[in-house]
Amino acid sequence: MAGSNRFRSADSEREFALALEGARGIPILSISDGYGDEEYSIAAGSPLLEIAAWSPCPPFRVSNPADCLDIESSLHKIDDGVFRLQHLLRARRHTFLGRCTASLSLAGPLPAGGYRFIPHLHPEPDMVAPDQVFRSPCVILEGDKAAVALVPDLTALDTLNRSGIRTALTLEGSTISYGIVGHRVKGHVYFSARTFPGFALKRGREAVLSYYLFVTGGSGAEVHRRVNSFLWQSSGRTRMSEPGPQQLPLDEHARLAGNWAFLNEENWTELEIEGVRCGGAYTYNMNSTLPPLRRNKITNTAFILLPRLYAFVLRFGAAHVTNHPVLYRLLRKSLGSNPGASPSVIELQSWFSNVRSAYGAAWLAEEMDDGELRRRAALVREFALASPRPDGLFPAVLYLVGNRMVWRKGTRGFTITNDYHLADSCTTGYHLLEWYRDLGGEPAVLEACRRQADAVMDIQLPSGAFPAWFRFKRGKAAIDPCLGESAESAAAVMFLALLYNITGEERYLHGARSGGDFLIAGVVEPNIWYDYETFFSCSPKPVGWTDPRSGCLPENAMCMYWTAAAFLQLYLACGKEHYLEAGRRALDRLLAYHQVWDPPFLSINVFGGFASQNTDAEWNDARQGLIAPLLVDYYHATGEAELFERGIATLRACFTTMYLGREPYVPLRPSVLGGIEENYAHFGYNVPTPGYIMLDWGAGSSLYASARILARHGHVYLDLPAGNAFGIDGCMVSACERDGDALRLDITSQLPGPRELRVVCEGSDVPLRLVVNGSDLGVRDPDEMRGGITVLLD
Repeated sequence: MAGSNRFRSADSEREFALALEGARGIPILSISDGYGDEEYSIAAGSPLLEIAAWSPCPPFRVSNPADCLDIESSLHKIDDGVFRLQHLLRARRHTFLGRCTASLSLAGPLPAGGYRFIPHLHPEPDMVAPDQVFRSPCVILEGDKAAVALVPDLTALDTLNRSGIRTALTLEGSTISYGIVGHRVKGHVYFSARTFPGFALKRGREAVLSYYLFVTGGSGAEVHRRVNSFLWQSSGRTRMSEPGPQQLPLDEHARLAGNWAFLNEENWTELEIEGVRCGGAYTYNMNSTLPPLRRNKITNTAFILLPRLYAFVLRFGAAHVTNHPVLYRLLRKSLGSNPGASPSVIELQSWFSNVRSAYGAAWLAEEMDDGELRRRAALVREFALASPRPDGLFPAVLYLVGNRMVWRKGTRGFTITNDYHLADSCTTGYHLLEWYRDLGGEPAVLEACRRQADAVMDIQLPSGAFPAWFRFKRGKAAIDPCLGESAESAAAVMFLALLYNITGEERYLHGARSGGDFLIAGVVEPNIWYDYETFFSCSPKPVGWTDPRSGCLPENAMCMYWTAAAFLQLYLACGKEHYLEAGRRALDRLLAYHQVWDPPFLSINVFGGFASQNTDAEWNDARQGLIAPLLVDYYHATGEAELFERGIATLRACFTTMYLGREPYVPLRPSVLGGIEENYAHFGYNVPTPGYIMLDWGAGSSLYASARILARHGHVYLDLPAGNAFGIDGCMVSACERDGDALRLDITSQLPGPRELRVVCEGSDVPLRLVVNGSDLGVRDPDEMRGGITVLLD
């Protein structure tokens, strides 16, 4: 370990040692605190960066970078415990820059189980976490007496990317590195460093590598929350004043999604279950010149008899086909010219939840006063309630094979099983309860959810956890030990807590609190974010595997969402602050996957979307439709305006990958218009996902987000007691002032043409005169303002 300096942070009495290493491990950064007499500097004459470069004339490696590069480094304190480092490189002659990295090492021992984070795992010696997966990029390392975070400067990174230069992070043991280095995709989806031929720097050309250091005596979790807010304030919030990815008014986006998902006959089917008229939307469609095959006996029988085949094909294609651009193009062309062998299924799964999609369709039907859409949404609810439930739990999948119906109880990623997957059953119950709470009660919903809750609590483990998979044998539950005690438990906790919040029945709260206590001790504190997708999706790995270089665990955003939602419901149930803080901790980890910028190396504007996990490469994953309303809900619980802003950005991002006839989302047949792709750049480079369109994981989840946010908050939302005003639907509130009995607003549209917006104002207990953009709309009473007032923007 290089030499170190003692430092005491301003926010803690703990001391710690910090060493910044350059080439050959020589310390280059000195930070010291004399408790009020702080000093920091870069040591003169020390090598600042490790650089590998080549000169084309004559072609050989440059042994001394100073022969071809002028290097200027600077350090500035920008806040308490926050420093900005900049390295300016200027080419003295034509040079190829293969690598230029700085390293930060934390002196002293690293505690077992200490907080650590990097955006992407990189287990092999030549692997990196490249800017291709920088959503809210940072590396955080917690030592015995210190926590340090390195955060790339996104403004400087944008400039580098626009000039064709790429960067990457690594975390190895106690050393963090960041710098200029190329990459290539390896498997699905990791990245190897690519140092040859490097990046061309002509004589006189400059490149700036810049990053921030957060230095604290507090915990890694505390510094992560601070880093998240810093990234939002410095990058995300500034983008809220721009149109961003939103292309149409949200109502129009939602209408297109709802029409495609539920009124398009390619996607819709009706059936009878035990004499009950039901309906559902097929999970899969295709962007192809031909419509999908429906109820094909050969295809669907193969999926039923060989349930692992589909998962194998997806994993093989992801690992060996789609990561090669030439093979990807051939696959996309093939899928685009054929109807495709997709299963004819309706799913009640945690990814593909037709009930969640129908919740959004039911809201949209009321907005549009569309009787047929209202009828079809209700038929989906009847489908869930009429499904066979011999053990009290909702099943996950219905195959339609000709006129025959074949049910399966659960899923394990893309593999359909006859074991129950508790997350599938509990998310179905959760969304049915949301429907009951928000859109009108149906007594059968409470009856079905009570029965499921009793079955769920019967299999709760002594630790408070809920097993992920199980089956019943002779009336007794046989539990699969895989993920028996994991973050999957959160799906059951959020279901039970919401059921308590609706019914007030104490036994459900008792089960939920026991599960919540397990989640605090077994998931949130140690940061073990395991769910089915972490190990059994298109990026498979052994359960319990750890990245040997970074020491980080694989983790997934789905269980982070469930955990945050579970603790919010528990907080609403009993008002205990430690539940709210535990949920906020889960949200902090989830926000590490929030896209706070729009990188120039991607062809679509990805600001506001979410990624899925730390071993996959997609942007704008469809889970953002679930996360957007959760962020808004947390605003109401915490009062943090940042969370509402993030929720708005995420809602807008839900529709970025909609098929509108524009590149790269051009429908290959008219009936695809309004469909939404599940993600973008899934394979580690700038291409959309080929072929398949998942109805519930795209259009359906985006409908759900629209319903959960717009129904209460309208297009412009005012929280008068907090003094906050938010433009939601392609607009911003530039001024909000209360003057006596007058409320004056200046609203600017970010979309072209005149528009009608619904302004919702909560928290006023007296009538107010509403003045919008200078137009007096008269005195409005509090109930009218809570319901929303329509204003016209020219």
